Amino acid sequence: MGQLEDIERLRKKRNRRQNFKRLGAFLLILAIFFGMWFLWERVKETSLAEQLAGGIAELGSGTGYPMEISSATIRQIQSMGNVLLVLTDTHLHIYNKNGKLLREVQHDYPNPVMKCSGSRIILYDPSSKLLRVESKTKTVKEMSFNEPILFATLSPKNDLAVITNTQRFLGQISVYDHFLEEPVFSWKSAENYLYGAAFAPDGKSIAVSSVQVSGGDLISSLTMYRLDEESPFVQRQYVGEVIHDLSYQNGELQVLTSQAAYYYSESGKEKGAFYFQSEPLRAFCVKGEKVSALVLGDYREFKSVKLSILSASGEETGAVSLRSPIEAMDVCGSRTALLSGGSIEVFNSKGEMVKEISPDQDVLFLALSNGHLYYVTPNAICQESLF
Repeated sequence: MGQLEDIERLRKKRNRRQNFKRLGAFLLILAIFFGMWFLWERVKETSLAEQLAGGIAELGSGTGYPMEISSATIRQIQSMGNVLLVLTDTHLHIYNKNGKLLREVQHDYPNPVMKCSGSRIILYDPSSKLLRVESKTKTVKEMSFNEPILFATLSPKNDLAVITNTQRFLGQISVYDHFLEEPVFSWKSAENYLYGAAFAPDGKSIAVSSVQVSGGDLISSLTMYRLDEESPFVQRQYVGEVIHDLSYQNGELQVLTSQAAYYYSESGKEKGAFYFQSEPLRAFCVKGEKVSALVLGDYREFKSVKLSILSASGEETGAVSLRSPIEAMDVCGSRTALLSGGSIEVFNSKGEMVKEISPDQDVLFLALSNGHLYYVTPNAICQESLF
């Protein structure tokens, strides 16, 4: 009798363990299900869904390079990650690294401008009131404004800033988050003409460039706003200088003027400056993540110009004397590509040449991407590996 009772107790204990295991497995499956559902809802609420769709769209083999091009006039080419954007007078073409056409978007802009972030592209015309937001797979939104668009830019997180004319002020900047609904920030300037902007890497603040004439002097201004505050937290002026570009590199803001490149932290603290001295700024490309490329000097007077490569903190890490005028240039990562004297030269951050290409036709445009160089001739788009 005692043995039967012991066996019964062991059986019940074993059944309880099995029931606990089944319950634990059920709860784990339930947690995974709700976790995936929550993650998917979050993905749908953000542009991560676009990035995922775009990454899938990039896959696949194409015809390869060189690719023959039609008689359409190419206005601009630009790399966006592993894809190449080709803007013509009628269409935007998006290709993967194998030459596969991912999308073809028709537009009606007489003078189209193209800019991109990690997963979105904006198209606009400085004389138009319409702006298009595109991804690698679809049209995200078409936006209409009351006044012509003077300038627009995207943040790394796909926030959008648009500068327009306005009736009673000298300019207005409106900032939208990636949902592109109502503006999350707006500023109207009564004293300065607004003409440029750059988002901080965290997307929580924005730097704006403007200009005015006071007492016969041309005065450019830098104004930095936090998007959740009405008043600026930084205001700086540059007398007799024109701000050509604002851009963030490795968390620091570069303000490129006609006389110097100034560097500030995200809080607006001055970090350093690179002055051009007596060498005029002739060309620049500052969209690299690690370096900026400046062309200084007067070729007509001295028959040479200087390529200055600056680090994200404003130090000149490389300098190259060039015996031909610069026809085109691009920067990606720590690489700089120049079209000069009919050949393409690629330099590292120290100013050392790492690649030289001598096309057998005239080159119209060039663009650097992750490990590749693209260039456009009158008949084709070509690709060269940088490795």
